[in-house]
Amino acid sequence: MDLAGRIRLMIEAKLSPGSSLCGIRRHGEKRRLHSSVSVASGNFLAAKERGVVEGIHYEVTGEVKKVDVHRIREQLDNDSIVILSNLGYSSSEGVLNCKYAM
Repeated sequence: MDLAGRIRLMIEAKLSPGSSLCGIRRHGEKRRLHSSVSVASGNFLAAKERGVVEGIHYEVTGEVKKVDVHRIREQLDNDSIVILSNLGYSSSEGVLNCKYAM
């Protein structure tokens, strides 16, 4: 979860508007991809716990149960870039690490 969050924040930072002071480069900043863009990320994936398979308990590993396509399309229609991570949300287990969204 920590790594997925860090990557999401890094992508959002690269897509965020730059400094309002023209010609000034922030320390450590290499390059922004866009001057201004809206980014959406969130609980677009519903997941279920993978559980025990052949005697192995997969703990916080989940399988994608549903993708909220309607909410994703709403964001895209509003000219937002949607960031999907490998994290799925379960009503009983909380956050689950999902291998893929298919």
